Amino acid sequence: MKRCSLAWLPIGISIVAAWAASGARADEFSWQLSGVTNRLEAGDFRRDSWAIDGTYYVKPIDDSAGPFELASFLHPTTRVSAAASQTESFSEIADDPTAFILNGAYVLPGEKWYFGANYAKTDLGEQVPPVTRSDAKGYGVLAGRYFGASTTLELALGRSEQSFESSLCTIAAPCPPGLAPYAVETTTDTVGLEVFHVRRFRSLTYSLQGGVSQAEAEFGISSPFPSLVPARQGSGPTLRVYSVAGELFPTNRLGVRLGFSRPDGEFAPDAESYDVGTTWFFKPRVAVQFTLSRMSRDDVPPGGIDHSDSAGIRFIGRL
Repeated sequence: MKRCSLAWLPIGISIVAAWAASGARADEFSWQLSGVTNRLEAGDFRRDSWAIDGTYYVKPIDDSAGPFELASFLHPTTRVSAAASQTESFSEIADDPTAFILNGAYVLPGEKWYFGANYAKTDLGEQVPPVTRSDAKGYGVLAGRYFGASTTLELALGRSEQSFESSLCTIAAPCPPGLAPYAVETTTDTVGLEVFHVRRFRSLTYSLQGGVSQAEAEFGISSPFPSLVPARQGSGPTLRVYSVAGELFPTNRLGVRLGFSRPDGEFAPDAESYDVGTTWFFKPRVAVQFTLSRMSRDDVPPGGIDHSDSAGIRFIGRL
């Protein structure tokens, strides 16, 4: 019952916010609130998640021209955002992990350059023995530039830190008194480059997006028994991800999106991801968004799970 209630919580909040937003001024908004619920399926495995977020725009945004969905892109202004999400735990006896994100971007006068930063923290709840500690956090910065009024180029740098600690020194016995526990520390640095372009062709508007990101991990393992520490520590394999997407807006209220991404690297999985989605503003301040995606792998053994599917619904309200 707890998971069902939490899964529907963002929908209820977003519906209330959407109705409130529907009475806002006709052409400008300063707030955007949304809630989303998602289900992932892979074979017999099911996993649900939800998220809520809110964004405040320092200068009210005029959406009277162009697709409603692209209003914040076509009229850039300084913004601050916060989000919270929860994912169903793998284990029934463990807490559902909850993530909190805070980010923002500052647009310089002239609306040509912008800079941003973000911070994320995951609360894993009470740990289940033999795990005594597990932490995850991340932070990053970005810089972007507008080329004209319809194209941006953005560079992002990020770092995530994960730590895991267990009271088990071996599989069969806990650590003797006075000895440090078994611990793993992982730091992942990422760099990404993305371009976004919007163009109008006769009565239609469309957007094109392309990006590449690269992640490199550093890890260290400590144990009271040196024989339990792997000989190879330090740098992990480099992983790159290439992505492209396009969205067509037959009207200012409706957008249809197609996306594709693929990892690359020496030890990268042989996988491809596809997604399709639609966003419909059935009122100028209220929208609903549906997304479907599939990740397919060609490197799994016979009888293994070679794909996963996810579906999500998001409600958006502006005021």
